[in-house]
Amino acid sequence: MRILWWTATVIAISLSCIVFSQQGATKPLQNLSLTINSPLAGGLRDMARPLDDFFLGLTDRGDINRENQQLREELEKYKVQLAGQQDAEARVKDLEAALGLRQSRPEDQLLAANVIAEEPSGLKRLVAIDRGLDDGLDEGMIILSRSGSLIGTISRAYKNFAWVQLVTDPDSAINVQVNAGQRSPGQATAPSTDVLTPATPSPRPGGAAGTPTPVPQAAATPAPSASPATATPPAEPVRAVADGDLRKNIVLGLLPAGSAVTRGDLVVTSGHGGNYPRGLLVGTIKDIDEQTQAPFLSATVEPAASLSGLDTVLVLVNFKPTRLIGP
Repeated sequence: MRILWWTATVIAISLSCIVFSQQGATKPLQNLSLTINSPLAGGLRDMARPLDDFFLGLTDRGDINRENQQLREELEKYKVQLAGQQDAEARVKDLEAALGLRQSRPEDQLLAANVIAEEPSGLKRLVAIDRGLDDGLDEGMIILSRSGSLIGTISRAYKNFAWVQLVTDPDSAINVQVNAGQRSPGQATAPSTDVLTPATPSPRPGGAAGTPTPVPQAAATPAPSASPATATPPAEPVRAVADGDLRKNIVLGLLPAGSAVTRGDLVVTSGHGGNYPRGLLVGTIKDIDEQTQAPFLSATVEPAASLSGLDTVLVLVNFKPTRLIGP
């Protein structure tokens, strides 16, 4: 019974509120409620706005990150294409240089190879190339730069690659000769061309005082003409052994003290020993160590080829080194 009365009361109150609302009787109460709740609702909205902005920022940041990632991927793709294009252009230049050397040395068989590794310890001067036994390579074969200067020799050959000992390696020893440059033509010193003057006249006895006696002038001796300059014949090539050292230099030791070796002279292979053909350019004389009263002098050679950052090299395939045996 009590539940029925409670339900009927709620229904009656609800119907009364609906009737009063339709007739406008509740408008003052609604206005009062809005007046009271508006500041509170505004404050709540102001408090919630930073949170709303934060969550909106998270959403926008996610979109920005996705766009940045897409841009990075596109940029990386363009960089890869550019790097490939630059590598192809460099490769073309290397092959053009190799082709030019082949045309200038038609008697030689040259095989192009790429440098793929370097000896990591730094104590040895070795590089690896992507040619090996399958390409006809063998130990002792000569390695040239794209311009044709000597780089080194193959020290170990494997199936599809080989190690090259550079000319600056501490264990490298090459029989070379220094092509000393021609001396400047000597210039003879001309003797004096002054005209001989007569002796000071002296008064003759019995002559008038203060009157000099005329004396005939001696004929002036003509000045001898300078002898023509005589050209000094070119100096003989100086043979030596070019050794590598730990400082990545090439050193010529045991040069005779009187050798006509100067800075800038060319150093080429002499062909002695049979390990290298004659006439390959090794480098130029960079510095000479002359010690007083020493029977020998030494010189530092600057390699003709740049041995740092090697990329493309040439293998002299048709030269087979000769291993000499003592008599």
